Amino acid sequence: MILLMNIIIALAGFVGIVAARKLSNQGEKLDLKNHFIILGVKVVFISAIVSLFCLSTEKNTHAILILTGLLNLIVFHFIEAFVTQGKLINNRNLNV
Repeated sequence: MILLMNIIIALAGFVGIVAARKLSNQGEKLDLKNHFIILGVKVVFISAIVSLFCLSTEKNTHAILILTGLLNLIVFHFIEAFVTQGKLINNRNLNV
């Protein structure tokens, strides 16, 4: 059950990575507003998945479900940052 939940959350994280990469490749600025929108959608979606799995499992596994879901969110958020960071830094025309 925990593995299935984390696979679904990983797919949501992968969709966030693809969306952020698409925004950074299109030449649009992936500014703070867009970043918070992507993060907010992921947090809402992942919390809904975790709560659905918490409703269908025993009470003693709730903490494990919540912690693994949060860890999964954090890992994919950092991967998203590393994927888009290089593209965003190289796209800016900085006159230093």
